[in-house]
Order: sequence, then C-alpha cells, then structure tokens
Amino acid sequence: MPQIHLNQRGIIEDVATTQTPPAKAQNQLREPFDCAVRLPGWKLHLAHLQLREERDLGNVMDVAMEGALAHLKRVHPGGRLEESDTILAIRDGLTTLGIDPAATPPASELLLSDFLQTGRIPRGTLAWEFLAQLTVKSEAPWSVVDRDAIEPPLDWRLGESGERLCDADGWHDCERLPVLADQQGVKTSFWVRLDPTELETCREPVFVCYLPQRLFRRVEPRAHLGRAVWLTWAYRFVFERTGSFRAATG
Repeated sequence: MPQIHLNQRGIIEDVATTQTPPAKAQNQLREPFDCAVRLPGWKLHLAHLQLREERDLGNVMDVAMEGALAHLKRVHPGGRLEESDTILAIRDGLTTLGIDPAATPPASELLLSDFLQTGRIPRGTLAWEFLAQLTVKSEAPWSVVDRDAIEPPLDWRLGESGERLCDADGWHDCERLPVLADQQGVKTSFWVRLDPTELETCREPVFVCYLPQRLFRRVEPRAHLGRAVWLTWAYRFVFERTGSFRAATG
C-alpha cells in the first residue's frame, strides 16, 4: 500500500508555474496557454495536470472519496444546500449574467444534491473522482477537459446562437450560457454534467473553477486543488493560472 504524502506548501501560489524536472516526467510537458475571461464580475482558475504514470494509487482514492463524503455530510447534516453561503453567492453571481440559476443550475450544485440524497459518491475515472472531490470540498463550479481535446488559447464567454454541448443528460443549447471555448468551438462549462465513466484515457486533465470575483478569495480553489494533488500524488502540475475579466479599452 503506498503512503499518502502531504507537501509542506500545500497551497499553490496564485500564478505560479510548477513543472516536474525532465528526468522525472513520463512525457514532455506542454507550454502554458492563456484563457480569456469575458464575463464581468467573474474569475477563473485553470490548472493543467499530468498523470503520474509511475504512481500505484493503491487505496489512496478509496480513502480520499470516503473523506469527501464524510466532509459533505458533516457540513450539510440536514442535506439542505440552500443554507450554504457559497452556493447562494454563486446563484447571485449567475443572475448578474442574466441566467436563472433555478433553470440552469451549476453541475456542482446538482452533484452535491445527488451525493446528499443518495448518501454516496459514485466511483468513476480518476479525472471524475478528482472533480467530485473538488466540488465537495469547495462547493464551487468546476469542469475538466482532456488537454488533447482542446486547441488553446481558451475563451470563457457567453455561448452564441447554434452552439451546443452534450453532457450526461443529453444535448443542450448554449446560447447566452457561459461556455469554455477553444479555437474550434465550445468545449465545456460549469453547467455540463460529466458522466463518471468519461475521460477514462485522459492523461493530462485541465481543471477549471469558475467563481464570482468577490467569492474567489473565500473559496480559494487553488488551495483545494493543491491539497488534492499533493495528498494523492496521482497527478503532477504542469502549470496553473488565474484569470479575471478585463473591460476593453480604447
């Protein structure tokens, strides 16, 4: 059984780039890329990770998933997400974008509700289990995409007419909804529900957290991600960065 390691730093710095020395990397690390944020009042944190091919996880993820479920039950003993200040603040942030959070709730809220109602967190691919842990610990909207499936730079914006996304519940019209797009079109967003079996062959996941700017420091998504990575040693950081909305000038 492998040991669970905790790096003393624990929290990754705001825009630091963490790279593994070439001698330890299984694959050549890719260059960092940018992501524009075009939604006023919102902020985004993005991290590109790489699977540690040499790492035998043993029962590490079993322990991590059990811990996440115990945390969720402890924080919400009555099973009422409406009592969460974080979730209420995210709903308020969606209304500023003209989005009805009751009609289009973040997938994070739906996941947390499912976990509380069933009393369990379904097991799945490593990327999905990381996503579930991050959602439980932060209560924030997250998404994950395979680095091989995107063509940077990325763009976080409102969807346009004719753009669609598919998730575990089927196809959805993206018009006027927040979407993460690359040079080829829309890829995902925080309202997309990922199936636990997806991204089975993903070796380089890109995790993205979306938050109203005023909520960012309180939630600290990079801290949750840093702890998950260092506690499991399942992934190594390639790079991570935070982006904020900047109004056009000139």
